[in-house]
Amino acid sequence: APGSARRAPATAAPTRLPPVAELTPTALPLAKAPPAALTVATKWTEAWARHPAGTTPQSWVGGLMPYTTPEYLGVLTTVDPANVPATKVTGPARAVQVSPSSVRVDVPTDALTLVVLVVNTGPVGGDQWRVAGYDRAEPGR
Repeated sequence: APGSARRAPATAAPTRLPPVAELTPTALPLAKAPPAALTVATKWTEAWARHPAGTTPQSWVGGLMPYTTPEYLGVLTTVDPANVPATKVTGPARAVQVSPSSVRVDVPTDALTLVVLVVNTGPVGGDQWRVAGYDRAEPGR
């Protein structure tokens, strides 16, 4: 159409961003692990290991609910409690990695040691700890 000549886009000079400091998680001494986080890890593992014969997945997840983040609860609904090898916690929870808003905790059971990730779901410095994941500890740790 007449009068609608296309203009070449103006080329802007590249924007220079200031250097970004390398992100390194803040690690705290293991002794700084909040007692409430260790308690939640223990109570969660006790509920994880509680699955008498005939326990339905819904009933099992219901026992984990008070100690679990809503996001992770959705993942746990896919677990068959009959596949959980442990039946009880056999020792105290032990922090293995501590940061201001999360703690990795080893919790020994009669079948294996779990590494439980506990996160603070409330304000920093608060005590609203919930489990956001778990894995088996590497043997010999």
